[in-house]
Amino acid sequence: MSTNSIHETTKLDDVASDRNYSTSSGNSSCNTSDLNEISVDYNRDTLTSTDGGSTIDGLKYLPKWPPVDIEFHDLTYTVPDLTSGTKTILKNIHGLFRSHELTAIMGPSGSGKTTLLNTLAGYDASKANGVITINGQERNVKVFRKMSRYIMQNEVLDPLFTVREAMMVAAHLKLGNELSIMQKHEIIDEILDMLRLKKAENTYGSRLSGGEKKRLSVALELVNNPPVIFLDEPTTGLDDLSSSQCIQLLRRIAHSGRTVICSIHTPSAKLFQMFDNVYIVANGLCAYQGPGTNIVRYVENIGLSCPVTYNPADYIIEVTAGEYGPDYLDQMVNAVENGKVLRWSPSDVQSTYSKPSTDSHVGTGTESTIMEKFFEEINPKLLKSKASWGLQFRILVIRMFKQMWRDKSYIRLKFYMIILLGLVVGGIYDGVGNDATKALFNFGFAITIMIAYLYMPMMPILLQFPTEIRSLKREYFNQWYRLTPYYFAMICSKIPIMFILATIYITMIYILSSQPLEISRFMMVFAVAILVGLISDSIGVLISSRLSIVNSMFVGPVVSVPMILLSIYGIGYGREIPIPLIMKILMSFSYLRHGLEGVMAALYGNNRGDTLCPDTEMFCMFKKSAFLLELLGFTELNYLTSISFLIAYYLLFTTAAFLMIKHRLSFTSSNLIAVQYVMQFVKKNFNFSAYNY
Repeated sequence: MSTNSIHETTKLDDVASDRNYSTSSGNSSCNTSDLNEISVDYNRDTLTSTDGGSTIDGLKYLPKWPPVDIEFHDLTYTVPDLTSGTKTILKNIHGLFRSHELTAIMGPSGSGKTTLLNTLAGYDASKANGVITINGQERNVKVFRKMSRYIMQNEVLDPLFTVREAMMVAAHLKLGNELSIMQKHEIIDEILDMLRLKKAENTYGSRLSGGEKKRLSVALELVNNPPVIFLDEPTTGLDDLSSSQCIQLLRRIAHSGRTVICSIHTPSAKLFQMFDNVYIVANGLCAYQGPGTNIVRYVENIGLSCPVTYNPADYIIEVTAGEYGPDYLDQMVNAVENGKVLRWSPSDVQSTYSKPSTDSHVGTGTESTIMEKFFEEINPKLLKSKASWGLQFRILVIRMFKQMWRDKSYIRLKFYMIILLGLVVGGIYDGVGNDATKALFNFGFAITIMIAYLYMPMMPILLQFPTEIRSLKREYFNQWYRLTPYYFAMICSKIPIMFILATIYITMIYILSSQPLEISRFMMVFAVAILVGLISDSIGVLISSRLSIVNSMFVGPVVSVPMILLSIYGIGYGREIPIPLIMKILMSFSYLRHGLEGVMAALYGNNRGDTLCPDTEMFCMFKKSAFLLELLGFTELNYLTSISFLIAYYLLFTTAAFLMIKHRLSFTSSNLIAVQYVMQFVKKNFNFSAYNY
């Protein structure tokens, strides 16, 4: 089968009849022949697995990808610096990372290995200069991101979903409706078998071991068989056995036809020998590129000798860090010509492969042109999302509902707190709604509604969303879904529980406080409370989408204080004391003020009759609703105006939160140097833009 042909989907009935699920040795040949048709038809020298497993060539029913080689020349990465003006992290380095190879990027701390990995993966590529090519054609970041996956160091897995459920969600989002449920389950079975997660398929994410979590992170990205996989320090936090298993699996995945590139920090000698290619970065320069088995001969070439009992990986890191003198790094960089020597070998210092010609780097930089150049190798249809907007929205809504439902302790806590708060507020304001002598207390009742729906929706978001955005960042960057269906799904998933809780709370306090038993007035109060709650939720998302948990919990309540003060400013002035124009303008910016006016219009507007004056009282000055509203300063109440302002503020803050999340997830920074300096100053001095949690 040619590498340029497209693998057609096999009918489920034919595959099911051919597939044998037996694990006996007598059936192993049948299973191997099945796997050889999966996705990659490799036309280079066939590689066999050396870790004791059979070579896996892809996933059933999925289209194949040709081998993808990543090459870069004169790659420079510069960031603004407040002290020196600019700081260069990568300095005109060169390199080649081939398919069917497991490549390790190594180097001392601060050498630039993570920056190199991020740049190749497409993170913040605007700060990089140089040429990055894919199979000889200049890379287009938008196209490349659709065919590559990035597995971050600290993965956030859903603790309330089992391994199989998480895999099925990924399959629905990545594969769409092109495959049946049974076909998706077969794909998942193959991946779980390959990554040794079959026994844990019904285990919740919160109960997985560290090694299982790492393997699940890889499994989730293998669902649509990406040809390029980046990993940031995949062995961090794992013991020696789990690290060994992780690297063996990555090697097996690479030998199946994928390009696997990972950054790693001083691996053990056992792990080091598993890498097919090692790329050493030191001080932003390439100090070595080639097989790890040649490291000892390489350091001998520059006049050093690695002790027999020493780990070669540790030794070369110490050399590049200057432990044996500052001159050896320059010799190493010159020996590989800063990466131009694509594979160093003892027999030939130059290269075992020919050096690339810069004349071959062509490209217009547009996505359509790049796709045309890949047409003979990569079908552009394979780069398009398989799931429609509606399907992504539906899957994400279902996932969020399941997450909410399975967190039963949180749901119970919400219900208990709502009932307790309703009893407390209803007890405090018992009978004030229709008692003329307690009319001012009824105004306090209206304020408690605003305070409750300011903090109840906002505070959980400030705690939850900074953690959730880490998972969103991984899934969004790896092309699971677009941002708009996720955002609308997040909004829609919150509304039902908010309506249920609001119905319980408003009904309790409305009846206990003896408000007018008119369905229209009750619905008016209910609508205002819901809108205030939705606005508070949007403000919480806006704040927590950019700040850490600690900063969010500080900024949220602080921002709420002026909102509360402006909502009650001028209360009791009446007509005699006019409110200054500047204060009226400021008051209009408080959505709580509009909410408070809406509640007062619902309770005392629409020609409400006189409230009851107890027989024990000689005179009740607040018996007339109009007099009470005039004394409190609510002489120009209009319920529809208040509702209109609340809707406008909800749309404003919801849009602002969406744009803030989109900016948070953007992988390119502003090209304006002044903007970059300002952002760096804020991060350095205030730490409000930084996300370190």
